[in-house]
Amino acid sequence: LLLGMTSGVFAAGSAFSDITDPKTVRDAEILRLMGVMEGYDNGTFKPGAALTRAQFCKMAIWLLQAQDESAQYQNMTVFPDVKPSHWASAYINQAAKGQKIITGHDDGLFRPDAPITSGQAVTILLRMLGCKDEEIGGVWPESYMAAAKAMGLLDGISIANGRASITRAQA
Repeated sequence: LLLGMTSGVFAAGSAFSDITDPKTVRDAEILRLMGVMEGYDNGTFKPGAALTRAQFCKMAIWLLQAQDESAQYQNMTVFPDVKPSHWASAYINQAAKGQKIITGHDDGLFRPDAPITSGQAVTILLRMLGCKDEEIGGVWPESYMAAAKAMGLLDGISIANGRASITRAQA
């Protein structure tokens, strides 16, 4: 999903021992080199692991190259379940208040450690691209998924529906 917003060609070769699919190797390496996504201390990427909402916010801020501004968002509380002590609080707060690309749930919570759904990820990406919610309209997440598909953001990605969680490889 995130690489749908990037361009360029990368010669495949991986720092991760557990990725065998050439496309995933290429994509993970690009995101690693950009600082957008990291592996684990043991040299793995865990491509099949679910991606959390907090992890995706961190990735979005780095993809926007706005990480240098994150420190100013560290000590605020935008969502009651994201305290300043949470490892991703600065990224989540910046994504909500600074970049205005995320919102919480209807109950005001963010649920940072919950898996992110493809609909949530696509909504964030479309906002990163400057799309306005009122322009997309329709029913969430279906209209966002349709807009992302029309833009080519979902090309080559197998996603069951907008309510399914996404893996690290899909991101």
